Amino acid sequence: MKWLLAFTCCISLFTLSAQDDTAIQDNARKKPIFQVHEGERDLIDGASNALTVDLPEIKSRTAEKIWKDYIEKFGGKTKKNRDMKGYLTESTEIYAIGGLQKMNVYARVEEEHDRVALSAWFDTPKGMLRSNADAKAYAAAVQFLQDYALEVKIAQVEEELEDEEKALKNLERDMDRLKRDNEGYHQDIEDAKERIKKAEDNIVNNEKEQEATTSRIGEQDIKVNKVREWLTVLKK
Repeated sequence: MKWLLAFTCCISLFTLSAQDDTAIQDNARKKPIFQVHEGERDLIDGASNALTVDLPEIKSRTAEKIWKDYIEKFGGKTKKNRDMKGYLTESTEIYAIGGLQKMNVYARVEEEHDRVALSAWFDTPKGMLRSNADAKAYAAAVQFLQDYALEVKIAQVEEELEDEEKALKNLERDMDRLKRDNEGYHQDIEDAKERIKKAEDNIVNNEKEQEATTSRIGEQDIKVNKVREWLTVLKK
């Protein structure tokens, strides 16, 4: 009975562990939720209300490139603004935020240590966007930045996929090389076996030739002795 209880406990623990692993994997597959923060940040003529979204695991130049591609989908013209060390998109149309009216959007990507974030200022016809002035438009701006952050994350994962695919190809090339080496080693063994077989045959033939030569040496030695004896007789 005790061993049955112990076995049941082990099965239960294994099942729970498997469920935990599955839960972790499921959570890893869920789309991330990007937090957007509101606050006063330096713009051109002083501080102004901005929305800031963190962009983990991405390079600032990549975040900037994706922002320009992203904001230009909504019309307007995006250009570098040296005064704010960021970008200004003029006369863009983001209906969820500004309705049918055009507005300017300022944006700056900042990098501190391993942290990259984008701050955006939405200069609407009603003034610089803030949550306590237009909650609906503010919520749309939050979603706007979250969608942008998702595109950044997708680009980051695409880069990661590219790196992993390169690593896989390198491993596959290593495997091909190892297989070729393995075939070469087997061929070396076969060649060595053939050389050994040939050497063994040579040894057998050599030993036979040694026996025959030993016999001829004996016969020749007899001939030498006979000639030597005859020479001795002649010299007497």
